[in-house]
Amino acid sequence: MLQLLRLLLILIVLPIIGTIGFMIIEDLRLLDAAYMAFITLSTVGYEVVKPLSDSGKLFIIVYLVLGFSLFFYSLTQIGEIVVNGELQRILGGRLMHRQIKSLSNHAIICGLGRMGQGIAKEMHRKGEPFVVIDLSAERFEMAMKEGWACIKGDASEDDILQEAGIEHARCLATVLPHDADNLFCVMSARLLNKNMTIITRASSESAIDKLRRAGATRIVSPYSTGAVKIAQLMHHPELEDFIEIFTDRRTDIDLTVFRIEKNSPLVGRCLRDLNLIQQGVMIIGLRRDGQKIELPPPVDIALKVHDTLIAVGKAVQLSKVLARPAEP
Repeated sequence: MLQLLRLLLILIVLPIIGTIGFMIIEDLRLLDAAYMAFITLSTVGYEVVKPLSDSGKLFIIVYLVLGFSLFFYSLTQIGEIVVNGELQRILGGRLMHRQIKSLSNHAIICGLGRMGQGIAKEMHRKGEPFVVIDLSAERFEMAMKEGWACIKGDASEDDILQEAGIEHARCLATVLPHDADNLFCVMSARLLNKNMTIITRASSESAIDKLRRAGATRIVSPYSTGAVKIAQLMHHPELEDFIEIFTDRRTDIDLTVFRIEKNSPLVGRCLRDLNLIQQGVMIIGLRRDGQKIELPPPVDIALKVHDTLIAVGKAVQLSKVLARPAEP
């Protein structure tokens, strides 16, 4: 962007210099001086407005030698920018920057490796607003092509996190390849936003405690989690069919967490009276006042503000039913 501005500045300043020069040296009016400046730079051949003085001829020689080179160099460079698509990337980058600044209650994904790409694809599929951060120019270009809001930079740097709108973000996931990088990212994120949910991966058991003390809300260890899942499937192979319901993108069944706010129509109503099952939604868990999740929740309990519900159902129905009063 800075290079393009410099080139445009040259194209603007050169005619201005020529115009002022002709006005001063040859005492031409503004239009005549501008005409002389432009036809001199373009070298198209012209008829002078009036016979030139020796000073005017000397000015044209110097102006033509220096100005012609700069003028056509700038035109050539701007042409290359347009041809190579750099102009489109520049304008797209500025549009994306404005888009990121307007985000609120969004997610931030730090690291666009295999796990980061998987998270981004799932978030994109569900229509959740998010921003990805990665140092790799190749991954940045890939994210741009996917249409994801992305920032090229170090996710542990405060200015990069602030550019991603961390002050207004709902949660952050850092899935960088090394535990030390994730640790620095968690520390930086927690200092900038003390209330957000921070999820991170840990490659080693020794890093889990450090990440937790640094401010991570949830820590995922792919190896231990994978080992537990494999052990469960070895003992109960039929569990795979149930797990695939929530991981298979071809199905529209989803598992979601819903927090009841002050203006929610569910406040004060009992689960028994909501008839959610008839509407394609099943409440399988409830958390109240930061206590342990009740699985399953009592059907005669009256819902309160800030209760957190865990619900299963079709994705479309979940958003519809939990956002409006259920039919009695």
